[in-house]
Amino acid sequence: VSEYFSQSAQKLSFYSWYGNAKLFHFHVPEDTVLLRWLLQASRGKGPECTNMDITVHFRYGAPPVINPLGTRFPANATVRPSYNISITLSSAVQNTTFVNVTTPAAGAWFIAAHLPEAAGRIEVKGFSTPCPYMFQADMFVLRLTDMPVLEPGVAMPQTVVSPAKPLHVKVFVPKHAAGMRFELRSCVTSEQKACAVRVVLGSITLPQSFQRIITCTGNVNCSLALDSPPWEKWLQIMVESLGAANASVSVEMLASFTACRPGSTSSFLNFSSLNQSQTGPRPGSTGAAGSSALTTREALRNASNQRSFCLQNQPVVREDLDVVSVRYRLLNGPSVPVNTLSPTVLLLSLNTGMDSGGSLVVSLLLNKTSVGLANATVVACVSAASPVLSLNATQNCSTAFFQGYPLSVSTSSVEATLIVLYPQTDDWFLSLELLCPKGQGECNAAEAKVTVFAYLTPCFNDCGPYGQCSLLRRHGYLYAGCSCKAGWGGWSCTDDTKAQSVAVQNLATLLLTLSNLMFLPAIAVAVYRYYLVEASVYTYTMFFST
Repeated sequence: VSEYFSQSAQKLSFYSWYGNAKLFHFHVPEDTVLLRWLLQASRGKGPECTNMDITVHFRYGAPPVINPLGTRFPANATVRPSYNISITLSSAVQNTTFVNVTTPAAGAWFIAAHLPEAAGRIEVKGFSTPCPYMFQADMFVLRLTDMPVLEPGVAMPQTVVSPAKPLHVKVFVPKHAAGMRFELRSCVTSEQKACAVRVVLGSITLPQSFQRIITCTGNVNCSLALDSPPWEKWLQIMVESLGAANASVSVEMLASFTACRPGSTSSFLNFSSLNQSQTGPRPGSTGAAGSSALTTREALRNASNQRSFCLQNQPVVREDLDVVSVRYRLLNGPSVPVNTLSPTVLLLSLNTGMDSGGSLVVSLLLNKTSVGLANATVVACVSAASPVLSLNATQNCSTAFFQGYPLSVSTSSVEATLIVLYPQTDDWFLSLELLCPKGQGECNAAEAKVTVFAYLTPCFNDCGPYGQCSLLRRHGYLYAGCSCKAGWGGWSCTDDTKAQSVAVQNLATLLLTLSNLMFLPAIAVAVYRYYLVEASVYTYTMFFST
């Protein structure tokens, strides 16, 4: 089934801050196998219209993070280059460009377009007519209505008709899946010969794509293992034939998952026990001595069972404060216990569709007195779609289809902050684990207390003293950007490369205001010759003009 989505054209502007970029927001439906963008750029026909390059940025899940001026980003901010193309308007008045994306990820996609850097000249309105540059983005999608579903643990035979028609199947990844294993058990052509196929797992996401590709040849089994696949999502699998054009291929696929057993510390149980301690023992209860013994047995049982858990859940409450403003509060207090047995995981929900237009800030503060070993380190990973469950083995904070962001605190550096600019729409996870040097067995009993602060803000640090946070809108979608002043620049107005000093700002203000004193001779002459009307006009202009 093919579908078409269109949005109205927008007039482009020369770039000086993010508000000059024109944003387009689309939604790609599920089971889409081909996405085609139709980009149309046009200009006016007047003599003031010259050759122009239009830059177009693409991103999945959130508006693209761009930096056309080459300014500095704030410290601790994560910056990954956006995927962009350039459209040139030369002799032709209109330019049409197509961009194809095979097996795109379902969800929100964003396009941002802008002209080159603004010249910075002051022009008198009405004396010159600017050239209009227009840009419009349309989207065509091709999706399958009957995509086969691969059930976990059940081998499914399928046929690839030809190399021009690849096979598309999907499998649902359940929650708390620690790993996934895909197997291609058999592969035979219609001519009963050994075949060659290419298997692509996952969908394309821009600016970075983490598709996993394996090439299988012959009749031998071909498999691929994935760590931390995306939870509660459909995973697309595409099988392409690499053989002759007129030969079909029969394959048998199998997908299996490794379950993760989570442990949690429920604050509701703590609340219940708190109420019981305040009201005293109930009739027929064992009393204080029995309660103490029960608590001791429960603590021993929890300590023994903790080794069998692959993660420890910490309950988190999301508090919506304002537009693109969210605060995350831990029910068990701001301090989180972290040990070496299993990672501690916090869920930061950003899946409302309106949370990707701000900045996600995560701060960690280590309590020095809580660490049993002086040289122990608490490592953390912030990732989307699924948590990182093996922090000691995965130092780069990567999951099956996402590259996370690392953090670490220790007794030598007790604070760490991470800023994710325009986080993509998804469930985000913060994983923490205590790592100790090799050869120290007593580290298994150590536990660290880490205070976690996490919140979503429209503009980090409210753009500082040299900027203003502006809320931008495209149809019903809201996002924020910083408009800098006094020569400051950057994403959060922290780049002082071209900043003006206080003396230069005062001098510019004095030159602007004291220049009005040049009206005094004209006022004196007008009063001397009794031109009172003219003198009043000059006086009014001197006081109220800039």
